[in-house]
Amino acid sequence: MALEYIYGYHPVVAAINPQSLIKVWKVFLVQDKYRELKPELSKSKIDYEIISLEAMNNLLKTSKHQNIAAYVKNYDYFTLDELLSLQPENKFVRYLILDRISDPHNFGSMLRIAAGNGFDGVIVLNRNQSEINGAVAKAAAGALSIIPICQVNNITTTITKLKNEHNFWILAAAKTDKAIDYLDVQCDSNLGLIIGNEGEGISPKLLTHTDFVVQIPMSNKIESFNASVACGIIANHIYIQTLKLNTNIS
Repeated sequence: MALEYIYGYHPVVAAINPQSLIKVWKVFLVQDKYRELKPELSKSKIDYEIISLEAMNNLLKTSKHQNIAAYVKNYDYFTLDELLSLQPENKFVRYLILDRISDPHNFGSMLRIAAGNGFDGVIVLNRNQSEINGAVAKAAAGALSIIPICQVNNITTTITKLKNEHNFWILAAAKTDKAIDYLDVQCDSNLGLIIGNEGEGISPKLLTHTDFVVQIPMSNKIESFNASVACGIIANHIYIQTLKLNTNIS
C-alpha cells in the first residue's frame, strides 16, 4: 500500500511544517487531543477533523497512532539529478544507499538514522524495496518530511555515476575477508554508505563496485547486528568524523 495516511505525533507535526517534503491535505485528531496544534493548522490552511478513537482505529487499521493522523499526497521520489542539485558546493555529501530493504520498520529507522546523522539523501531501488507507507513514516519519526529519497533503476549504475562524475567513495557494510574496521573509514570526501537486505545482505555483484567493505567489531556470541542497528553505528561514526572536519555539515 502506498503512502496515504501518516500517523503518530512526530511524523504528523513534521509533515505540517511548511518546509516538509510531504504535502498534508487533512489532519485527524481523536476527540480533543493536541488542541495546541489547531492554531498552526489554521494558519497553514490545513483542514482538520475531530473523530472518535474507534473511527481512527478503523481509518488506519492500527491502534498505534497516538491519536493523530494526516491524509497526505503520495510521496514523490527524487531523481538522482534532483538529489544532486540540492547539495551546496562547499561541503562533503553523504548518501545512504539501501539495497533491497524489505521491512518497513527497518526502512523507517534508517531514514531516521540518515536524518539524525547529517546525511543528505537516501537512495533506494524502484523494486524489491519496502515502499513508503504509514508504518515507514511512523518508524521514521518525522524524518520522512526532512530527508529526500531518490528512487533508481539500478544501484550499480548509480554508484558508478557518483564515483566517476561526483568524486564519491562508496562504502559497503558487509562481513567479508576483505572488510576493514568501520572505525578506519576516512571521511574527507563525498561518501555513499550501502546497507544491504536484512537476510541476504548486499548483492555480490554490487560489492564488486564498491571502494571499501566495512564491518563492525562484535562479540562472537551472535553472527551479526540487525541491518538498521549496523546502519546506525556506521552512520554515526561518519557523522562524528565529519564534524571534526572544517566543513559546513552540522
